[in-house]
Amino acid sequence: MHPAYDTFTATDFLLDDAFVDHQLVPTPQSTAFWADWLETYPQGQTTWYQAVTLMRAIEQGLYGYAQTQLSEETVRQLLGRIQQTNARHKPAPVVRPLHRVWWLAAASLVLVSGIGLWLYKQPVPVYEQQRAALNESVREYTNDTRTGKRVGLPDGSVVVLAPESRVSYAHPFGQKNRTVYLSGEATFAVTKNAARPFLVYANEIVTKVLGTRFIVRAFAGEDSVQVQVQSGQVAVYHDQPALMANKQQGVMLLPNQQVVFNRQSDQFTKQIVALPQIVVRPASHERVTTPSFIYTDTPIPQVIQELELAYGIDIRYDKEALANCQLTSSMVNEPFANKLRIVCATVGATFDRIDGQIIINGGSCQ
Repeated sequence: MHPAYDTFTATDFLLDDAFVDHQLVPTPQSTAFWADWLETYPQGQTTWYQAVTLMRAIEQGLYGYAQTQLSEETVRQLLGRIQQTNARHKPAPVVRPLHRVWWLAAASLVLVSGIGLWLYKQPVPVYEQQRAALNESVREYTNDTRTGKRVGLPDGSVVVLAPESRVSYAHPFGQKNRTVYLSGEATFAVTKNAARPFLVYANEIVTKVLGTRFIVRAFAGEDSVQVQVQSGQVAVYHDQPALMANKQQGVMLLPNQQVVFNRQSDQFTKQIVALPQIVVRPASHERVTTPSFIYTDTPIPQVIQELELAYGIDIRYDKEALANCQLTSSMVNEPFANKLRIVCATVGATFDRIDGQIIINGGSCQ
């Protein structure tokens, strides 16, 4: 018999064996169970996803972030579970019978010329070209593990490398611009310095920031590059000399937005992230109180404005048609998309995600 998961806190989930096992080694049975539970108990989705986020933070070495919501002992226990599970599921070496060795050696001789020709024809990955072009001494960090690897940069910025990823930079670092080169995926927490922009070169694009937190995914074998913003804002543009003078070829991203760059067509597609989170603003900014999301005969325009402020996402709608509409609902535990569905259902509208914003189609109070 399963526990009453609908009453769980994020910490309760992280202390539950079934939840943790699913996050570390999902099975078809566990995937089906949790998908069914999330559909049956939508009010628990926010807490469940919060627990997933904390689990991923611990996997990626972001212990300071995890400890803002979990005790040090809970983080230590989870780290131990992660390490034990990774050790148990590390692929075993393949041991071949001795009598097969001779024909494997022969086969390798036949293949070597063909492999050499194939390697010769393969284009050099962009990351290797960029790294080779550096005249200065180069520092490089590689993550060969199955969890995130934390890398501290000389300016105080932090990079969490995903598995099978590399990051490098010229040494000494940041004499003019703070420039790093990425192959794979990484989360960047950049120390603010307006005098020295922080640049991430990843395949064919450049991400430029002054100080913020964002994720870049740029594996050499994938057809796209993705940049996702968690806080602050970033500029993303094509790394091509002919376009450098006209950076309008790129896009500007805010929290809860991402861009996907198609490497074949050279096209940017701006989107809203799959699960938008309430934006945490820097303490230096004017304090904005997070709405309660509990409404009683509240004007729809006020509800939409509160959603925009909380999530930092522009919402376009027919202000005249919805001016006198009202909402009575509790949306405390609803994810962003469900909040929008409730608002739209109230006025008989639909919504689309277009170019990093929400468009509400139709709707009226009649």
